[in-house]
Amino acid sequence: MKSEVVGEGIVRLTTNKTGPTIGVVCNVHGNELCGRKAVHRILAKYEIECGTLVLIDGNPNAALLGKRYVASDMNRMFTTDQLAQENPEQDLKRAHYLAKELPKLGLDQVIDFHSTTSETPYPFTVSFPGTEEMTSLCPVPQIFGWTGIVIGSLIEWLCKQNIPAVVVEAGQHEAESSIDVAEQTLLSILSHFGLITPEEPITFEKPAQYKVLERVMIGDHASFKFEKEYSSFEALEPGELIAKDKTGDYVAPQQEGLMMIMPSTQEHVEKRISRGAYYLMQRL
Repeated sequence: MKSEVVGEGIVRLTTNKTGPTIGVVCNVHGNELCGRKAVHRILAKYEIECGTLVLIDGNPNAALLGKRYVASDMNRMFTTDQLAQENPEQDLKRAHYLAKELPKLGLDQVIDFHSTTSETPYPFTVSFPGTEEMTSLCPVPQIFGWTGIVIGSLIEWLCKQNIPAVVVEAGQHEAESSIDVAEQTLLSILSHFGLITPEEPITFEKPAQYKVLERVMIGDHASFKFEKEYSSFEALEPGELIAKDKTGDYVAPQQEGLMMIMPSTQEHVEKRISRGAYYLMQRL
């Protein structure tokens, strides 16, 4: 196995045996390190046997700071307008660099590891059309329907470049279980494509599938208040009052079977860390 630095924060591991090129993206948000730690675990146990593994450090400057981003969220910057801007700075400069370099790497499939601020009983995928094979290898609930819900993510941009790419939200930032989920997912993917031979066969029950329907935005951060603390995959009653602010009430639609995914915390609302309050989804 040959290791070489092929870009800023990009390392390629190659073998003498033909096989696919799998990209692993870590810390697009600098405080989400489960993917990086999982990669270290895998490479401490296994040699890459065939094909190519490309390790991509999403936002190294943010990771050095231990922050989600340096100045603003890089994972909302992969849009035509922002990538066309001249003289980009900080996070946008990194987005420009990745948009220029990643298409040169011959990537066949990509997995991008993230984690969440809030505690969650379930990790999950963020999956776009055309990523069904990669999604099926992830041993976590699978959520589709993200097109147009979150604008400017690296993973959707890669899909638009005809590189199937999936996000795994592996769990809460500091939880040891999030590293375990990332490790199991990476083992499943690398063994499926023949890059490694696992110590034991990778098997798991087919996860549930969901479709995200809407991202609910915060109207006024200063006055926004949840009625209670919510968690991902929490069922909502039709018409349930979820939150209030001076712009009005946030009420669940009059529909059975809706659930919440990735709710913000009250603390993060007050700190204006996110413009979004929560997402709505339903089981397929």
